[in-house]
Amino acid sequence: MNITFKGTQVDISDRLKSHVEEAVDATVLKYFNAPISCVVTFSKEGEGFSAEVTVHPAKNMVLKGTGSAGDPYSAFDSANAHIATRLRRNKNKLNDHKSKIGLAELAYQAVLPLHETEEEMDVDVSSPITIAETDANIPVCTVSEAVMYMDLSGEGALMFRNASNNHISMVYRRSDGNIGWVEPKA
Repeated sequence: MNITFKGTQVDISDRLKSHVEEAVDATVLKYFNAPISCVVTFSKEGEGFSAEVTVHPAKNMVLKGTGSAGDPYSAFDSANAHIATRLRRNKNKLNDHKSKIGLAELAYQAVLPLHETEEEMDVDVSSPITIAETDANIPVCTVSEAVMYMDLSGEGALMFRNASNNHISMVYRRSDGNIGWVEPKA
Protein backbone atom coordinates (compact mmCIF):
# COMPACT_ATOMS: atom_id res chain seq x y z
CA MET A 1 0.00 0.00 0.00
CA ASN A 2 1.26 3.45 -0.88
CA ILE A 3 1.44 5.70 2.23
CA THR A 4 1.92 9.45 1.75
CA PHE A 5 3.04 11.68 4.63
CA LYS A 6 2.21 15.36 4.98
CA GLY A 7 3.25 17.70 7.77
CA THR A 8 1.97 21.18 8.58
CA GLN A 9 4.46 22.84 10.96
CA VAL A 10 5.64 19.35 11.93
CA ASP A 11 8.85 17.55 11.00
CA ILE A 12 8.05 13.88 10.39
CA SER A 13 10.97 11.73 11.56
CA ASP A 14 11.94 8.34 10.11
CA ARG A 15 10.97 6.71 13.41
CA LEU A 16 7.49 8.25 13.23
CA LYS A 17 7.18 7.16 9.58
CA SER A 18 8.07 3.55 10.40
CA HIS A 19 5.62 3.57 13.36
CA VAL A 20 2.86 4.88 11.08
CA GLU A 21 3.61 2.41 8.26
CA GLU A 22 3.55 -0.61 10.60
CA ALA A 23 0.37 0.48 12.34
CA VAL A 24 -1.55 1.43 9.18
CA ASP A 25 -0.55 -1.80 7.40
CA ALA A 26 -1.64 -3.88 10.39
CA THR A 27 -4.95 -2.03 10.71
CA VAL A 28 -5.97 -1.90 7.04
CA LEU A 29 -4.74 -5.36 6.02
CA LYS A 30 -6.82 -6.85 8.83
CA TYR A 31 -9.99 -5.91 6.93
CA PHE A 32 -8.98 -5.41 3.27
CA ASN A 33 -6.32 -7.53 1.57
CA ALA A 34 -5.41 -5.14 -1.28
CA PRO A 35 -5.73 -1.52 -0.09
CA ILE A 36 -4.99 1.19 -2.63
CA SER A 37 -3.46 4.11 -0.73
CA CYS A 38 -3.26 6.06 2.51
CA VAL A 39 -2.47 9.69 3.37
CA VAL A 40 -1.32 10.61 6.89
CA THR A 41 -1.27 14.31 7.77
CA PHE A 42 0.26 15.74 10.95
CA SER A 43 -0.27 19.31 12.08
CA LYS A 44 0.58 21.45 15.09
CA GLU A 45 -2.42 22.85 16.97
CA GLY A 46 -1.43 25.18 19.78
CA GLU A 47 0.47 23.05 22.28
CA GLY A 48 -0.68 19.72 20.87
CA PHE A 49 -0.64 17.76 17.66
CA SER A 50 -3.37 16.61 15.30
CA ALA A 51 -3.24 13.60 12.99
CA GLU A 52 -5.57 12.76 10.12
CA VAL A 53 -5.49 9.37 8.40
CA THR A 54 -7.27 9.01 5.05
CA VAL A 55 -7.44 5.43 3.77
CA HIS A 56 -8.54 4.28 0.31
CA PRO A 57 -9.07 0.54 1.05
CA ALA A 58 -11.09 -0.34 -2.06
CA LYS A 59 -12.41 1.22 -5.23
CA ASN A 60 -15.01 3.95 -4.55
CA MET A 61 -14.36 3.84 -0.80
CA VAL A 62 -12.48 6.49 1.22
CA LEU A 63 -12.42 6.59 5.03
CA LYS A 64 -11.02 9.30 7.34
CA GLY A 65 -9.98 9.20 10.96
CA THR A 66 -8.68 12.03 13.15
CA GLY A 67 -6.97 12.27 16.51
CA SER A 68 -5.44 14.92 18.75
CA ALA A 69 -2.92 14.58 21.56
CA GLY A 70 0.12 16.17 23.17
CA ASP A 71 2.59 14.31 20.92
CA PRO A 72 2.37 13.12 17.29
CA TYR A 73 2.59 9.41 18.20
CA SER A 74 -0.45 9.57 20.49
CA ALA A 75 -2.35 11.71 17.98
CA PHE A 76 -1.67 9.16 15.24
CA ASP A 77 -2.61 6.23 17.50
CA SER A 78 -5.94 7.92 18.22
CA ALA A 79 -6.58 8.53 14.50
CA ASN A 80 -5.56 4.95 13.68
CA ALA A 81 -8.00 3.60 16.29
CA HIS A 82 -10.72 5.73 14.67
CA ILE A 83 -9.85 4.30 11.24
CA ALA A 84 -9.86 0.74 12.63
CA THR A 85 -13.40 1.28 13.94
CA ARG A 86 -14.58 2.69 10.62
CA LEU A 87 -12.95 -0.15 8.65
CA ARG A 88 -14.50 -2.79 10.93
CA ARG A 89 -17.97 -1.24 10.67
CA ASN A 90 -17.71 -0.90 6.90
CA LYS A 91 -16.50 -4.48 6.44
CA ASN A 92 -19.25 -5.79 8.76
CA LYS A 93 -21.83 -3.83 6.79
CA LEU A 94 -20.62 -5.39 3.54
CA ASN A 95 -20.59 -8.90 5.06
CA ASP A 96 -24.06 -8.47 6.62
CA HIS A 97 -25.39 -7.24 3.30
CA LYS A 98 -23.99 -10.31 1.54
CA SER A 99 -25.47 -12.72 4.07
CA LYS A 100 -28.95 -11.17 3.77
CA ILE A 101 -28.97 -11.53 0.01
CA GLY A 102 -27.80 -15.15 -0.13
CA LEU A 103 -26.12 -16.80 -3.04
CA ALA A 104 -27.64 -19.08 -5.62
CA GLU A 105 -25.27 -22.03 -5.75
CA LEU A 106 -24.92 -22.57 -9.47
CA ALA A 107 -22.04 -24.34 -11.13
CA TYR A 108 -21.24 -24.11 -14.81
CA GLN A 109 -18.76 -26.35 -16.59
CA ALA A 110 -17.76 -26.37 -20.22
CA VAL A 111 -15.03 -28.49 -21.75
CA LEU A 112 -14.41 -28.43 -25.48
CA PRO A 113 -13.20 -31.71 -27.00
CA LEU A 114 -9.60 -32.01 -28.13
CA HIS A 115 -9.24 -33.37 -31.68
CA GLU A 116 -6.49 -35.84 -32.51
CA THR A 117 -5.55 -34.56 -35.97
CA GLU A 118 -5.59 -31.20 -37.70
CA GLU A 119 -7.80 -32.59 -40.51
CA GLU A 120 -10.65 -33.22 -38.05
CA MET A 121 -10.55 -29.60 -36.92
CA ASP A 122 -12.46 -27.08 -39.01
CA VAL A 123 -11.00 -24.09 -37.13
CA ASP A 124 -7.81 -22.11 -37.60
CA VAL A 125 -4.89 -24.23 -36.32
CA SER A 126 -2.86 -21.18 -35.32
CA SER A 127 -5.50 -20.05 -32.80
CA PRO A 128 -5.33 -21.59 -29.32
CA ILE A 129 -7.97 -24.09 -28.19
CA THR A 130 -10.24 -22.67 -25.53
CA ILE A 131 -10.94 -24.88 -22.53
CA ALA A 132 -13.01 -23.38 -19.74
CA GLU A 133 -14.01 -25.07 -16.52
CA THR A 134 -15.39 -22.81 -13.84
CA ASP A 135 -17.47 -23.14 -10.71
CA ALA A 136 -19.18 -19.87 -9.88
CA ASN A 137 -21.42 -18.57 -7.13
CA ILE A 138 -23.96 -16.29 -8.71
CA PRO A 139 -25.32 -13.71 -6.26
CA VAL A 140 -29.01 -12.89 -6.09
CA CYS A 141 -29.14 -9.10 -5.91
CA THR A 142 -30.39 -5.89 -7.47
CA VAL A 143 -28.55 -4.15 -10.30
CA SER A 144 -27.07 -1.49 -7.99
CA GLU A 145 -25.85 -4.18 -5.58
CA ALA A 146 -24.28 -6.05 -8.50
CA VAL A 147 -22.39 -2.90 -9.51
CA MET A 148 -21.17 -2.55 -5.90
CA TYR A 149 -19.97 -6.19 -5.87
CA MET A 150 -18.24 -5.71 -9.22
CA ASP A 151 -16.43 -2.61 -7.93
CA LEU A 152 -15.41 -4.30 -4.67
CA SER A 153 -14.06 -7.36 -6.47
CA GLY A 154 -12.17 -5.24 -9.01
CA GLU A 155 -13.50 -7.32 -11.91
CA GLY A 156 -14.60 -5.95 -15.26
CA ALA A 157 -17.91 -7.83 -15.29
CA LEU A 158 -20.26 -9.65 -12.93
CA MET A 159 -23.02 -12.16 -13.66
CA PHE A 160 -25.89 -12.15 -11.16
CA ARG A 161 -29.48 -13.29 -10.71
CA ASN A 162 -31.72 -10.22 -10.72
CA ALA A 163 -33.74 -10.14 -7.48
CA SER A 164 -36.67 -8.35 -9.16
CA ASN A 165 -37.38 -10.94 -11.89
CA ASN A 166 -35.08 -13.91 -11.09
CA HIS A 167 -33.37 -13.76 -14.53
CA ILE A 168 -29.64 -14.16 -15.02
CA SER A 169 -28.16 -10.73 -15.86
CA MET A 170 -24.74 -9.19 -16.22
CA VAL A 171 -23.17 -5.80 -15.46
CA TYR A 172 -19.86 -4.76 -16.97
CA ARG A 173 -17.55 -1.76 -17.09
CA ARG A 174 -17.51 -0.22 -20.56
CA SER A 175 -14.37 1.16 -22.20
CA ASP A 176 -15.65 4.72 -21.63
CA GLY A 177 -15.82 4.07 -17.85
CA ASN A 178 -19.61 3.78 -17.61
CA ILE A 179 -21.49 0.69 -16.46
CA GLY A 180 -23.34 -1.54 -18.94
CA TRP A 181 -26.18 -3.88 -17.99
CA VAL A 182 -27.26 -6.94 -19.99
CA GLU A 183 -30.75 -8.29 -19.28
CA PRO A 184 -32.08 -11.17 -21.43
CA LYS A 185 -35.52 -10.87 -23.00
CA ALA A 186 -38.19 -12.92 -21.30
